[in-house]
Amino acid sequence: MGDCLWGTPGIRALKKTFPKLEIDLLVTSFWRSLFEGNPYLNEVIEYHSEWYRQPILGIKLINKQYDLIFIFHANKNLKRMLPWFRSTPIWCHQNHLWVPESNRVKIESDIHGIQRRLVMLEKFGVRPDGSHMDIFFDPNTLKKVDRILQAPGFNSRDFVYLNLGAALESRRWMIDRFIELSQRILKATSWSIVLGGGPQEKKRALDIYNYLNNPRVIEVCSQPIRANANIITRAKLMVTSDTGPMHVGFAKKTPTVGLFGTISRNSGPCNIPDHLFRIIKVDPAKEEAKDPNVNKYNFEGITVNIVWKQVKEIIKENSSPL
Repeated sequence: MGDCLWGTPGIRALKKTFPKLEIDLLVTSFWRSLFEGNPYLNEVIEYHSEWYRQPILGIKLINKQYDLIFIFHANKNLKRMLPWFRSTPIWCHQNHLWVPESNRVKIESDIHGIQRRLVMLEKFGVRPDGSHMDIFFDPNTLKKVDRILQAPGFNSRDFVYLNLGAALESRRWMIDRFIELSQRILKATSWSIVLGGGPQEKKRALDIYNYLNNPRVIEVCSQPIRANANIITRAKLMVTSDTGPMHVGFAKKTPTVGLFGTISRNSGPCNIPDHLFRIIKVDPAKEEAKDPNVNKYNFEGITVNIVWKQVKEIIKENSSPL
């Protein structure tokens, strides 16, 4: 999700520099909905990595003639699509060996993924238009979220979105800590809580939801990606590990507490104002002392007290007047 959203500043800059240009986006089907309604795109085309589904896409692409193809982010299975492209050249900023070396833009410095895409485009006269990411919402999504947040007892003005998921198990903060953090929020504030994530987080969310047993808590893990993204947009705070929804929060300027095992300049916040994010990193000493065979990241070092301190400050700054 993050890799996809990092491309939106480049798409916007490309369209604003060349307004008459038609831009199609080839994107994995799972993330397609994040680009629906994007005014800078002419068409959003679904990509499927399974080889047996790619000829269907190929038949569609073979009838299209593009002046240029930019690879913003791709895995090696995209190589199978090359015979279907009737466009040259193809450019990338990753070191894909199946792209001619002359068309691999060399970027030596350790810069953010958003900036890598912009550097590549600048070589073609594209003028940067900021690094903020774009997501656009349709009326049906807005109405759907309105209904979700109208749950009896839920405070739709002031609520925190707790993202329970992550691509890797080792990046998931523990359930008992989410429970304790939720209890502190419910006890110390009038705020409500949304338990979010993808469908794979449904069981974790229900375990927490049933344990808390409070009408100020709802879970939305079964909701579509766009609905979850819009709920994050409306939240006054999100607590999340370093994963896709964190970048949704950055895109929509939702104050975010991000839990990181490690952080580098090329994958964390990119030009996000300090008041909109707080980064909590694993204690380096604890990280070095962990059993290398257990987890990639030792989130044991991120305690509820550490997170609650940051959450309290943001809640204090963003609470609605009574």
